[in-house]
Amino acid sequence: MIVRTPWRVLFVGLVCALVARSAPAQAAPLRATPADRAVVEACLKLVNENAEKEAQGKIENESPGPAGRLAAAAKDAATQQESCIGAVNIPCQQEPGGASTMGMIGCITRERMVWDERLNRVYREALKEAPPRLARALRDAQRAWLQWREKRCKLPEIDNEGGSIVGPLHAGCMLDATARQALWLESRE
Repeated sequence: MIVRTPWRVLFVGLVCALVARSAPAQAAPLRATPADRAVVEACLKLVNENAEKEAQGKIENESPGPAGRLAAAAKDAATQQESCIGAVNIPCQQEPGGASTMGMIGCITRERMVWDERLNRVYREALKEAPPRLARALRDAQRAWLQWREKRCKLPEIDNEGGSIVGPLHAGCMLDATARQALWLESRE
């Protein structure tokens, strides 16, 4: 008969406590929080306001060359919805504990929950409003996208086998892909 010594139990408890302390104050929820939803909504609202203002302004030609392209891209960022990806994650990672591996995963997951919720909502609405042929095509596209996302986001695990960065890279990939898919589906409205 094997007798477990109390020091093992104590050691496991100590490790769990240290992991819990290393995570940021706002650990990853299982669903989007109202505060995180509000941050993404505020960012998207600002982007839309900027786009409306720019649409009313004078159109300027882009300066030629790489420097001109980068300057134009930086200016365009204020009007691109994709610029809101990271609105929750980046400030969260700047909080105490947010730069640890567990902290990064928690912060990224917090924001992914917001985008995942948006994606599911807009997908359900699109299916409900679509004629049967379009609904089938949307369902097929969404299923293919889910497979692509899973395979694409597994690449860091292969590329960085055994590294602690695998978790944050996988979570970041899932966030980015989910947010972009939500924005794409929302643009169809």
